[in-house]
Order: sequence, then C-alpha cells, then structure tokens
Amino acid sequence: MRWNKRYTYMELEKVFDDTDLLIVPSIWYETFGYVVLEALSYGVPVLMSGHVGARDILVQGAGVIIEGITVEKLYETLSRMTSGQLKEMNEIILEKQNIPTLEYMAKEIEDKCYLDAEICRKDAADQ
Repeated sequence: MRWNKRYTYMELEKVFDDTDLLIVPSIWYETFGYVVLEALSYGVPVLMSGHVGARDILVQGAGVIIEGITVEKLYETLSRMTSGQLKEMNEIILEKQNIPTLEYMAKEIEDKCYLDAEICRKDAADQ
C-alpha cells in the first residue's frame, strides 16, 4: 500500500495510472466526493464506506461499499482482494460505469440540494 503525496491537477492522470484502488473510508456522512468520480473516470475501482454520497453512482461490480465501516472490516476486505478482482472491477467500469462530467454533477447537486431546498423554503413561507 502506498499513500500519494499532495499533487496538482496536471499530475492527476499519472496519479490514477499508478493507482490500483481508491479507498474512501469516511466515518461520517458526505454529500458527493469528486475524488470518486475522478477515480472512476480513469477506470480505477473504489472501495468506500456506506457514508460516501458517491456510492449512489457506482454500478454493481465497479467497486466495494462497506456499510458500517470499521478498521476490522476494511482490513478484512483489503486482505481478501486480489489483483484479478481489481482487473474485473476495472473492466466493469470501462464497460458499464456512466462517468458524468464534473460540470454535470455540480449542476445536479445544485439542482437537487440547493434549488429544491429554495423551493421548499418558499412553499413553507407561503403557507
């Protein structure tokens, strides 16, 4: 296992070319992490906790979602993972994973989180 140091956007392709698996073990709820989208756009499988909002876009077989993540569950999952499984996940990503653009996802988040919330606030104020 290797941790990446800080990198620039210009180095992104090289970083993901050298990455076998992205691990996002969040222990608190997150909305949508662009790092998952970036990894998938380079065909990199993702292992994430059930708290990561990006789990909603992951197609079956393109990665692993660990519900109720603990250090033990993460260790067990990584210990059982093989290079063959990673290759299969990569193939599924390339064949089946829809990779929305960052612009599209930003618009979706804005529409669903902010515009819907604004409509709800206006409706509540009118009542």
